[in-house]
Amino acid sequence: MQDMWESVLQKERWEIQVNPDYKIIRLHVISKEENREPVTLQIGQTELFELMHAFLAINRAFNAETMYYDDPTSNHANSGA
Repeated sequence: MQDMWESVLQKERWEIQVNPDYKIIRLHVISKEENREPVTLQIGQTELFELMHAFLAINRAFNAETMYYDDPTSNHANSGA
């Protein structure tokens, strides 16, 4: 069986592809330097969920947001944990 990769987002220097059969995400990053090989990161569904949660925590920190279920007096509410 051939791997079926589908491009879901492509920019000038990077591309995100998905393989729905194996639930794998592939990120290609092209360096600005001419002689460098592109870097490819391949992650599974579990790692994707962890990455999404991390990005959401970063976004909340950037926007100084507090989630309704966070206890503002606890240390983890501001740490993104």
